[in-house]
Amino acid sequence: MKIDLHVHTKKCKQGDAQTREVSASDFSDIVLATQVKIIAITNHNVFDIDQYQEIVEKAKGEIQVWPGIELDVIEEGRRGHLLVISSPNQVKEFSEKVESITVGSTPDSFSVSIDETIKVFDDLGPLYIAHYKQKKPDISEVALEKLMKSTEYPNRVIKEVSNSISAGIYISHGHPSIYGSDVQDWSKYEDESVDLPDLRLPVESFEQFCLLLEKDAITINTALNKKTSDDLVLYPSDRSSEVKIKTYNDINVFFGSKGTGKSCLLESIKKHFSDKGIAASVFASGDVKLEEVYDIKGSDLVVNLETHDIEYCIDEIKFIKNAVEVDITSINNYVSYFQKEVSNKSAKNILLKDFKHEDEVKLKRVFDDYDVSNKQVESFLDFLSKSKPVSEVMKGEEVEDIVLKLSNLQDKLNENLLNKFIQWKENKLLNSAVEKFKHEISRKTGAPSKPSTTGFKKYALNRIEMEVKAKKVFDNIKKQISEQTEIVGNIGVDKGDLVCKTILKIQDGSNTDGSLATYDGLNKTPKKDFANGIERITKKVYTEELFEEITNLNNIEGIEGIKTISELLLFKKYFSMNGSEYAPSSGEASMLMLQKELREDKDVYILDEPEKSLGNDYINDVIVPLIKEKARLGKKIFISTHDANIAVRTLPYCSIYRCHNSGGYNTYYGNPFSNNLININDEDDKLDWKIVSMKTLEGGEKAFGERGKIYGNI
Repeated sequence: MKIDLHVHTKKCKQGDAQTREVSASDFSDIVLATQVKIIAITNHNVFDIDQYQEIVEKAKGEIQVWPGIELDVIEEGRRGHLLVISSPNQVKEFSEKVESITVGSTPDSFSVSIDETIKVFDDLGPLYIAHYKQKKPDISEVALEKLMKSTEYPNRVIKEVSNSISAGIYISHGHPSIYGSDVQDWSKYEDESVDLPDLRLPVESFEQFCLLLEKDAITINTALNKKTSDDLVLYPSDRSSEVKIKTYNDINVFFGSKGTGKSCLLESIKKHFSDKGIAASVFASGDVKLEEVYDIKGSDLVVNLETHDIEYCIDEIKFIKNAVEVDITSINNYVSYFQKEVSNKSAKNILLKDFKHEDEVKLKRVFDDYDVSNKQVESFLDFLSKSKPVSEVMKGEEVEDIVLKLSNLQDKLNENLLNKFIQWKENKLLNSAVEKFKHEISRKTGAPSKPSTTGFKKYALNRIEMEVKAKKVFDNIKKQISEQTEIVGNIGVDKGDLVCKTILKIQDGSNTDGSLATYDGLNKTPKKDFANGIERITKKVYTEELFEEITNLNNIEGIEGIKTISELLLFKKYFSMNGSEYAPSSGEASMLMLQKELREDKDVYILDEPEKSLGNDYINDVIVPLIKEKARLGKKIFISTHDANIAVRTLPYCSIYRCHNSGGYNTYYGNPFSNNLININDEDDKLDWKIVSMKTLEGGEKAFGERGKIYGNI
């Protein structure tokens, strides 16, 4: 939830930009497109109650819209700007007070003193937000001190600064601070809203916001209790060292000096959730190498060529390797048959010897057609059973009707498939029997048998089949595979995204890139020779040199290892940034591994000192936003850290502080909202969250000063 307590909806003064004008409808559409859920309308010296009510109506309860005004305050001759914001429940009274104080003046001519402001508005219990220091025109220190002393609500006086860094610095020194958009151009608001302050606790009303400013314990606990929580019983050392803590479906931070058992607590948390059947693991920086996670060596690389529209060509390669020439029947065989008369009576009576061959190739082709059709129907039935879109657009009975018809079709195809198979095999067996009988008759009688066929058809079909199969292998070898890119993570604003690229190529005989490795880990040379051999075969199918080329192919050393197109696959995996190959440093690898951990969709994240080897800028700009995003999704996040940027800027719902002394270990729980840390074994033993954090966490003072992107008082 983001908050913006300084917006303009009208061009009121001479210096105001025309682009501050916005209709109620556009206002609602623009703000609803952002994460801003609380917004205060603070036009210069004007409050338009009609526009306010129209905006509230258009917002339809999706946004809290608070009434306000930006006053020109003059104190001791110095002009500054002061926002006065009231509860929506008092909008009518607020409007009347604005009218009473501004009557007879224009937005350009109006000004008011601190005393007059307090006199008119203080009974509404408003927020006073003063332009401070670099936020011009700023309220003087004298005027601010007077405001603090005069109002009955000093905790509701906030200093408005110009940006997040300034807000963080003032907050760290005990000055309630915030910053708003002070919107100049509504067309840019959606982009600018990203940098607005976050409210870590859910704020449901103006009144609740004010109580949170005053760190009201009941209000804070009420807000915290709206989050799902778990009461954990942990044993960081052994069964005698029981630690009971309440944690939230949000950010839970463990901090303290080294050697106080924080890592052991995380291991206990992992065991707690694992025992409940919830997947949990402890992430520790440096435990796993980036190169191993992304398998840069390709040890676990799995490639399905069919997903790239490439066939494996198992049968085709086997056919080419085993191919032999089919001889045409010699004319001498016919001459011998007709010149010699068969005198053996038994041979004359065996009519089978005179049978002609049936065309078994044609019968096999018919069988293959039925087989393909049957498999296509089976595949479509499988698709229908698994397709979610089909089940969404068609009623159950409609799908059942289609399935029934396709099943009937499949039954008929199966029946015919069996018949075609029998016909093919019967013919094949008969042809074989005829040839056997002829051979035996010829052998026993010494009389040559009549040739069954001229052999030319088989010769021609053999060459044609060789052409078809060799061309299929060659065409698949020549196919290209698109480069695969996987985003690894961001190394920082100055460098950009690192990606892991996978190059896949099939050795087509022309590839000489030495950086590519073989998919099967075997020698590259046979693969290149094989591809070139296939190309030569396709060019010499109808020449006398065909089988010489096939012999050369089979003589390639290592040819027995090439059974499919898959064995010709080459690959390279590498990291790249901005289009060039890049080797991340160990620190950058730690950054990316942490990002990967946080980008995975889990219910529980357990991080042990994730800041190791990471720079503050990277933690601030990349890691903290990722952690906060997981918190917004209601994930359970447990972090052991020595880094103030993580422990403080995430504003954890639960802070666990561990320390030890001569009496042993002590565990304190609390949060930055109440600013308390309470001993889990002694509720009277309390520590100041801010003081302990700044003292314990590495870089504490600096990090507290850079907590800018969060409104730290809430």
